[in-house]
This record gives sequence, C-alpha cells and structure tokens, in this order.
Amino acid sequence: MKKIEFIPLVGIHIEDLGRVPFGMDQAQVQEFLGAPSDALDGQYYYDELELRLDFNDLGQLEFIESINGPYPQKTEVSIYGVNPFQVEADELLHILSEKNSGPVDDAEAGYCYAFLNSSVGVWRQMTVEDIQEDIEAIKAEGEYEENVDMLLEDFEKAKFFWTIGIGVEGYYAD
Repeated sequence: MKKIEFIPLVGIHIEDLGRVPFGMDQAQVQEFLGAPSDALDGQYYYDELELRLDFNDLGQLEFIESINGPYPQKTEVSIYGVNPFQVEADELLHILSEKNSGPVDDAEAGYCYAFLNSSVGVWRQMTVEDIQEDIEAIKAEGEYEENVDMLLEDFEKAKFFWTIGIGVEGYYAD
C-alpha cells in the first residue's frame, strides 16, 4: 500500500515519490506522477493512487481528493497523523474541527463537511441513521433476512467518511 499524507493548504506527500504541492501545473503533475488514468474537464484521476486532482482555469493544481474510501485498496491515507478512513466519522469531525479553528460548512450535515480555514472536505453517501431507518423499513416489509448481509455491510461503511479532499486556501469559500 502506497502511503499518502494529506497536508492541508500545502498538498500531498507520496511515499517514495515526494511532494505534490498546490500550484503545480498539469504538465508538472504529469512529469512527476506520469500520465493520469483518466482526465476530464480539468480533473486528473490516478487509479493506482486512488486520487482525483482538480486544476483551476490557469491549469494549476487546486484540489486533491482520496476517492476510494472508506476501504482503499492501494493506498493508506493520513491527515494530521490519522487515517481518515479508520477513524469513525464523529471522531474525524472532532479532529478536523480542532485543526480548522474556525467556521465549518455543514449545510449537508451528516454527509458532507467543509472546513473553511483549512480547506479540508469530507463526504459520505449514507449515515448510520440512514441504515438504521432502512433496517426498520425492511424488517417491516418482512425482507430483513434476505438483506441482512448487505445491510450490515452498509452499516459498517456508514460509520466512516468515504472521501477526503484538501484544497488551496479559500477553496471552500463562498
């Protein structure tokens, strides 16, 4: 597993490769990381690194996201010394809030948070509460037994955020 450290407002450090700082242009990124697995509308996808890199209108790197959580297959991500995919959502929110020391955009609370001072964002598709509601509904329909494995898997997955991203200063500003 390739280790990738997310350094808010700076960029990332990839084990055995070095730093990928914000502000690099697309050519520099390709020179450093090689050709992306896919490129679309100012975004580079690196499947082997489980990353998405976004470039601004000037072609400069402005955002990096780990996209295969909460169970990455090829990378081990860290931010502030913790693996965000091994720390349950509430604890990760506490850590990120503490480091942010300021406003948090929680307009999509439960699913998505943007830490405005540190330009860190986290996202997940479903919460534990969502799965608990699904379980109750499926039990009421008498279909729990045939869905139990999927529901328990979703329940475990919902405890964590699925992506974490960092951006340049002001990335999440209105």
